[in-house]
Amino acid sequence: MRRTAWSKAAGSVPSDRLRPAQRPQHVSQKQNQGKGKTQEPYKSKAIRNLESLAEGVRKSSGKGKDPAGGCFCQAREHDLSPYAAICRGCGLILCAINLPYHACPHCSAVLLPDIARSSLSARLDEEISKQVAKEEEEKLRVAQQARDAEGAFPVLTGSTTPPVLSSTPSRPTAQTHKILSLNSKTKKYTVSSYTNTPVSSRPASRAESEVEEVHRVAAPPKEVDFVKRTPDRNHPWSNMRMEVIYVPVK
Repeated sequence: MRRTAWSKAAGSVPSDRLRPAQRPQHVSQKQNQGKGKTQEPYKSKAIRNLESLAEGVRKSSGKGKDPAGGCFCQAREHDLSPYAAICRGCGLILCAINLPYHACPHCSAVLLPDIARSSLSARLDEEISKQVAKEEEEKLRVAQQARDAEGAFPVLTGSTTPPVLSSTPSRPTAQTHKILSLNSKTKKYTVSSYTNTPVSSRPASRAESEVEEVHRVAAPPKEVDFVKRTPDRNHPWSNMRMEVIYVPVK
């Protein structure tokens, strides 16, 4: 029977009685950190806004007011809300700043009933799919324009599919330049080199893609401003909001 150094039975050679050393398996920390994380695909601002609105419609009860206070411009400064244009409780005209899953900023009435909420959720899902398809068509159009401008790679005979350009932009390479300078006094020359590292374009981060602050019109005062003192018959056109002393002209 053929025996090896790893056989259980002891052999005549001392190496047969030695156990092979087990090498510890070292896994780099970077590999462990990168296993559980997946990079999310980049989404445009329009898709993020639609997804946030759809999530709010599905999860919100519609009874809570906007923490920011809403807007009382009545579509004078902003566009009319395409989802809930008017409050059915008090008749307040709602602009696009007033989100449909919040209550009315004036009377706290629910803007959307349950049937309208489910209908709006399906409508938003359809708008998201249309926006995604529109952006994909735009990417294909830009890629086709780039191929037309640079010249498409020739297709070999027998190949089934033409080469497709990658949608991810290539990282620009650093360029090294050398400068030769001559000293007029010492008649010696020196060679200096520098590297120009271009900045690669990258998508906007989460901090950069935050929602911009918009101007909101505050709610009108609860008390009506009126003049509490009686008007003067001798000066019917006087300013009643402030004390004015009329000086007769000589």
